Amino acid sequence: MTIADKKPLKFNKIQKAVLLIAFIGLIGTLIYMKIKPDLQIIVNKKDVIVTETIENDGEKVIEIKDKEKIDVIELFPETMTDGEVQNAIHQMSHQKVKADKKWGMIPLTKERVVRLIDVVEGNKENFKHESTYLKILNRWKEDDFSGVDEDHNSIWSLQNGTVGRATGILTYEEELRFISKYFNVN
Repeated sequence: MTIADKKPLKFNKIQKAVLLIAFIGLIGTLIYMKIKPDLQIIVNKKDVIVTETIENDGEKVIEIKDKEKIDVIELFPETMTDGEVQNAIHQMSHQKVKADKKWGMIPLTKERVVRLIDVVEGNKENFKHESTYLKILNRWKEDDFSGVDEDHNSIWSLQNGTVGRATGILTYEEELRFISKYFNVN
């Protein structure tokens, strides 16, 4: 049998319809997977106020605060689990780190950091990695973000991360763009 003897494939209407639906479904799935990380953020942007301060060494530091009073005790209750504390630290770190993928963003505010310290210190026996959490949070409380990429990756590793490893720290301008993209700045 030669190539010229082969008959072209013929599909009936049902087969064509099934192929078309499968193709459309595949394209839709690929589009959804591409934009999925941003969907929740775009819909549920938190209202924040951005202030810029200059440290003694001349370095500019961005501080954000919630526009409206947030009940951090309700947001971060004493009953938080290891996983919940990890998620909070991880999502707050996204504001300051470079990574290919970032899922979840929580404004990194002093109030949230202090509350998480209180939760962890008040329930040390309930946290397997409390020393890691406190080391990170106490540095952040003092506006020391010089190792925030390593902080992110420590938590990311505890969560068995495979995608989204931090590769550096955002510049001042990059952090402002991140905040503008994922939070409502007032």
